[in-house]
Amino acid sequence: MILPAIFMISVNALHAQTDVNYDPKAKTILDDVSKTAKAYTSITATFTVTTKHADGTSDVRNGNVVMSGGKYKIVLENTVKTVVYKDEYYNDGKTTWVFVEKTGELTIDDAPLPGAAKGDAISPNDLFTLHEKGFKYKFIKTDTVGGKVYQHIDLYPEKPDKKNYSIVHLTIDKSKKQITKVEMVNKDGSTTTYSITTFTANLAVTDATFQFDATKHTVKSTVDMRED
Repeated sequence: MILPAIFMISVNALHAQTDVNYDPKAKTILDDVSKTAKAYTSITATFTVTTKHADGTSDVRNGNVVMSGGKYKIVLENTVKTVVYKDEYYNDGKTTWVFVEKTGELTIDDAPLPGAAKGDAISPNDLFTLHEKGFKYKFIKTDTVGGKVYQHIDLYPEKPDKKNYSIVHLTIDKSKKQITKVEMVNKDGSTTTYSITTFTANLAVTDATFQFDATKHTVKSTVDMRED
């Protein structure tokens, strides 16, 4: 019968709109965030990574990232007994380089294909668009801090058994439509928080920015994982 069929379609549509696993309000906000980020020719940002361990201890790392068209350069500071070392990550679209200053080891590999699995960790390169794949989402609240309005959205992995974290809290600057904080609640009782401290869009960057320059580093060993 036509009437019951139409009724069932309406009920299913309503259910989809109110499904907290894919909250439509959250989706609208997240779509705007993605659209804003992808409109930039480049993004330059500084950030902190704070890890609070289950035993109550914590550590903080500072970093910066430059992104443009899928290419990136990421630098993370790593303090060992008051000495600051840098871990550097480069991707020019064809090749990736990872340089660990403390050991002098350089690892070279082919750049992953767009959309390829990136493992369990969240890269700073993904901070502004990480919500696009593999998550359910729910709008939590809006609040005002220091005169700025922030929106809060929770992300839930679609395949939680394959992740070491159970939930990701996003804080979004409503007026700028930018993610300012990402907090991962890990299954081991720890939390990892990425906080954006400065953000600049559309700075001019060259391709050389995303390529490792061996003349500016002390390379002690090289591991080349590229396919022949």
